[in-house]
Amino acid sequence: MNDHFAITREFVLRLAGEFDMDARAELTESVLAAVADPAATAVTLDLADTTFLDSEALGALITGMNAARAAGKPFSLINASGTVRRVLDVAGVLELSGDNHVP
Repeated sequence: MNDHFAITREFVLRLAGEFDMDARAELTESVLAAVADPAATAVTLDLADTTFLDSEALGALITGMNAARAAGKPFSLINASGTVRRVLDVAGVLELSGDNHVP
């Protein structure tokens, strides 16, 4: 064990476009795969290019967040803005994720 540094592997998913009920299954699958990756020490969802999230997509994010928590891995949402940020904020997901990176 090295006392001078640590190497971590963060899995970053960059979401782009509109996420609604049609995207829930694929979004859930992608987020859970990232969490399950044994090499990933943390999971981050970059929402910079996400223009819409409905309740179904929000449910997929919460499913991933809960899976990450159960796996002992940090889970962050970053770069949410506009309507997407508002949805996450109103639903309390930003607070639940403990994310300090969302502007």
